[in-house]
Parts: sequence; structure tokens; C-alpha cells
Amino acid sequence: MTTKGIESEISKQLFKALEKIEKLEAKLDKAYDVIDQLKSDFVKKEKAYQKEISSLKAENKELKNTISKLEQENKDLKGEILRLRASNKKDSSNSSKPSSTNGYKKVITNSRKKSINFPGKPKGNSSTNLSKEKLEQFINSGNVEYQIIEINKNLKNENKEYRAIKVLDIKIVKQVIEYRYYPNEDGTFNIPENHNRAIQYGSNLKTICVCMNNDIYNSTDGIVRFISNITNGGVTISKSTLLSWNKKLSHNLKPVISNIESNLTESYYLNCDDSSIKVNGTSYNDLCVCNDKYSRLWISKKKDRESWKKHTILSDYKGIIVKDGTDVFNGLGILLSQCCSHILRYIKGVYDFVAHKDAKRMEKFFKKCIHLRKQKIKKGIKEFTEEELRKLYDEYDSIFDYWKREWMKSSKDKNPVYEEERKLLARFEDEDEKEQILYFLHDFNVPATNSQAEVDQRGAKIKQKIGKFRSVESAKEYAIIKSCILTYKKNGVNVMDAIKSAFDGIPVKI
Repeated sequence: MTTKGIESEISKQLFKALEKIEKLEAKLDKAYDVIDQLKSDFVKKEKAYQKEISSLKAENKELKNTISKLEQENKDLKGEILRLRASNKKDSSNSSKPSSTNGYKKVITNSRKKSINFPGKPKGNSSTNLSKEKLEQFINSGNVEYQIIEINKNLKNENKEYRAIKVLDIKIVKQVIEYRYYPNEDGTFNIPENHNRAIQYGSNLKTICVCMNNDIYNSTDGIVRFISNITNGGVTISKSTLLSWNKKLSHNLKPVISNIESNLTESYYLNCDDSSIKVNGTSYNDLCVCNDKYSRLWISKKKDRESWKKHTILSDYKGIIVKDGTDVFNGLGILLSQCCSHILRYIKGVYDFVAHKDAKRMEKFFKKCIHLRKQKIKKGIKEFTEEELRKLYDEYDSIFDYWKREWMKSSKDKNPVYEEERKLLARFEDEDEKEQILYFLHDFNVPATNSQAEVDQRGAKIKQKIGKFRSVESAKEYAIIKSCILTYKKNGVNVMDAIKSAFDGIPVKI
């Protein structure tokens, strides 16, 4: 092949190669375009993914916070459930709840051990609980009609020894007394105010009805039926008449109330407590101030410090006040003493629901102190020695320290009375509260408990189970009448005679 041919052949191959190169370059450009597009898409997707990752991280963080809050809320709710269960199980023996909230639950309110003796009368005792002492008591109570009925007596056995069976009974006699008033020389009549009607009910009947209504707690309907039954339908009184007798008696007893208040104001100590009552469906409070000789009840809408100062005698009182754990009485009287019974209930309200052994130790300490105090009073000893007091205070402080550490190891989700226990411990630690709680160790003239006030208030609670106070005025009338009845009983005065005397316009002062 000639040189020219060779060159031609090389040129052809060269052109073919260039064509291939151009095609390859075109493909390469397309490839680069695809790569650029892929890169652009990747960057976009990467940014989207990064944004999504950031969003997921934020969401994850938020979910963790939510989970943490829910876990805490769940923990708190478990603790609250435990607390509510404990609160629902509390009764008058381990809290400040009144006995009326116990329902059908059997609550043991004393620490006496169960007797090992068999039930029934002791060997050798008669089947009756009447005795010669009770017969003498019945006869000496006055106004007793002694009647002798001789059975199977004849000339043959009249000088023989007889067997006497004495029967104590009450005779109900319907009576009409006619008072005949004759005129004076000038034609006028001296008729007392209590005889202002030609026909009227007597003081005995009024006294029975009022005592049944305010002391034995019968309903007005029940009293009306009772009086009708015992008189064979001869006396049919209305409920409005009963209410008017309460009003009249409360008015006549005002001098007695004034005397009671005066004696309480000068008393060395006073038991003070309040109790909630309903007056025609509205909440009110029965405020009680008393001691072992006198009782006074007041009705108040509120039970704060100002109400006690406004309605009762405490604004003028300069003695010692025995109370429960409330701070209402702070600033009243000259000293405060806290009721041991309430303290023991609060302590029981702890160990009944959480196994804190030092709470029980504190309970045993208080019971021991009360026992030691009773022993000394029985022996005529008026106080603990300084050394005895120091030892008792040291024991109190030691038990408290252990108890507080025991509480600090517990938590709300496992201790159903965590907050109640904390508050009780705070009271035991506070110096002023501590002196109030342990005051019964210093002064044997002051009762260790506030049970006298609780007993005096019980009547209002029982009365509401039978009926209700229909007005504030009727509640206040009850408070006056009941105050006098309680005071008469404490001083050994015959309640029936005293109430009858008040109806006759001659109230019996104590």
C-alpha cells in the first residue's frame, strides 16, 4: 500500500476515533449532569434528613420530659391513693374525726385488756343489779311515796316473820290544780304572771317535755306521742307549744347563764372545743367552754379566733386553756395546754398506716406519763420533781429524734401519711408547741385531756340524729338550756326540780 493510501487509512481511523471521543464526551457530559443532579438531590435530601433528625431529636427530648413528668405524676398519684386509702380508713380512734363518722365500723376507744372471766353475773351475786344502797338512794332522792301491801296476812301468821319484797317504781298521776284568787279590798287581784291564763299547762308537764327535748333527745313528734300515751289522750300538746316552752325556759334561765359565765371567767382552767352542727341545713358551730363544775355552750357561724372572742368569755379570761391541736386559741388565756387524747389519736393515725416503730414508742411514752401522773395524784403528790421532769423531757427528745430520722427515710409514694406525719413531727419539734403538749406534766390541777368539752358537746350531735335545729334561735335556746342542765348535773342538783323552779320564775343559781 502506498504512502498516500496509508495516510488515508490513518485519517479514516482517526476520524472514527474522534467521533467515538465526541460520543464518549457527550456521554460523559450527560454522566456529569446526572452526577450533578444526584449531588443536588443528595444535598436536598441530606438537609431534609438533618431537619427531620433535629425534629425527631427535639420530639424525643420532649417525650423524655413528658415520660419523666408522667412517671413523677404516677408516683404522686400512687402516693395520693395511699393517702386517700389511709384517710378513708381513719376513724375517731386515730384522727380528729368525730365518732359519728365511724358508721358501722367497730372502733375500740380504750386500752383495757379483754377479761378472761365468763360473761354473766359473778358467783354468789343475785341476778338483779339493785341493792340496799340503791334503795336508800331512791328513798333519799325525795318525794317518794312509800306504800305497804300485806299479802296473805291473817290472825295466825300476823306475828310471824315475813319476807319483804321492795319494788321501786314510778307512778304517773294526772293532776288538775285549781288556784282560787280572791280580790283585794280595792277589788284588784294579785295574780302572778305565770298564771296569766284561765286554763294552762303546769310546770311539771313543761319540765318533762323540755328535759326530753334537750337532755334525753326525743323528737318533738315523739314527745307529743309520749305525753298523749301516758295521759291516755288527756293531754295533746302541739309542736309549736313545745318550742314556745323552750323559748320561755331559755329566757328564765338567763340569770343562771350569767352566773355560769362569771364562774367560768374566774376558773383556773377551761376546757375549750368546737363541734359542727346543722341549722336548717346550714353549717354552724357549737362552741363549748367548761370545767368540772360549769358548762357553757354558744352557737356561732364561724369558729375562728374572732368568733371565740366575740361569742364566748375567752376575751376576758386570764387562766389556762385546755385545747386540741388548733391554733385558734393562740393569744387567749395566759397558758395553753394540749389534750393528750388528741395527741395519742394523731400518733395512732401514723403507725396504723406505716410501720414506724418510734411512733409507737412515743405513744407508750405518753401513756406512761399519764399513768405516772395519775399515780402521784392518787398519792396526794402535786407535781413531778425537777429530776423526774428532766428525765421525761430527755426521753421525749430521744424518741423524737429517732422518729424524725425514721420519717426522713420514707417517701410520699410509700408512706400514705407522709404529710400528716411531717406536720405532727413539726409540732413536736416546735418549742412553744412542745411546752403545750407536755404542760400536763407540770400542772396536776389541769386535766390532761379535753374530754370534758367533748362529752358536753355530744348532746348536740345526738340531737341532730333525731331531728334538726330549724332556726338559729332554737339552736341558741338549746345551748342555754343544755348549759344549765350540764351545770346542774355536775353540781349534784336535781335537774327536774331546777327546771321546774325556772318555769315558776325562781331559777336555781350555782
